[in-house]
Amino acid sequence: MSDKRPPHTRKPDKTGPQALPEVLRVRVAFADTDAMGVVWHGNYLRWFEMARTELMRPTVLPYPALVGRGIHLPVIEALVRYRKPARYDDLLIVRIGRIHAGGVRLRIDYRIECDAALIVDGHTEHAFTNAAGRVVRPPRDAQDIFSRLSAAHGG
Repeated sequence: MSDKRPPHTRKPDKTGPQALPEVLRVRVAFADTDAMGVVWHGNYLRWFEMARTELMRPTVLPYPALVGRGIHLPVIEALVRYRKPARYDDLLIVRIGRIHAGGVRLRIDYRIECDAALIVDGHTEHAFTNAAGRVVRPPRDAQDIFSRLSAAHGG
């Protein structure tokens, strides 16, 4: 049964979407909006990318180090579901949900909120490639990092 009470009167759900780790906070700039005064749809993919970078930053192999070793993660699929509009000066919280790393692919689920309301959710899927763009298996240490991240995020 769903809780029909207004959001501000509900108790926080420790197992629901808000329990997902916050990875990034971003304040919507005027330049992020379109002629209708809402966030331009493509910016959400940029914020997904920023969250991926922040997700890896505290690991022993942050994204710039992975790239420095000739390993890239091009996006091969992206899905964005627009739930509510975000507007100029909104503070957005980007959360990362499930992470699945298997073989030569990586999938990351995202949730973007404003004032605890779901604005956008979606995912990106990536292939591990070398600098020449050929699909490769990630190095063992990268596999280990993504396995730990996956376990921490319910993957």
